[in-house]
Amino acid sequence: MGDLSCERFTDLLGDYVEGVLRSDDRPAMDAHLLDCAQCSELLADYERLPGLVRRATHVAMPAGAKARLRRLLSRAWSWHR
Repeated sequence: MGDLSCERFTDLLGDYVEGVLRSDDRPAMDAHLLDCAQCSELLADYERLPGLVRRATHVAMPAGAKARLRRLLSRAWSWHR
């Protein structure tokens, strides 16, 4: 695959993290991570997402906010129809 651009790294990032990246792409991804601090940081952020989502789903939304959100989504949904 040769030298990997940051844009290409970003395109392949999901597959890399999920372990479904084509085996011939993995060495280029690993090499890019060694040379690119920005993409290494992006990978670290990406790997933190599942934990952040889990924690966020355990936060109770105040009833008033929930009602306002439902009204807003209802209006938005009817507008798109």
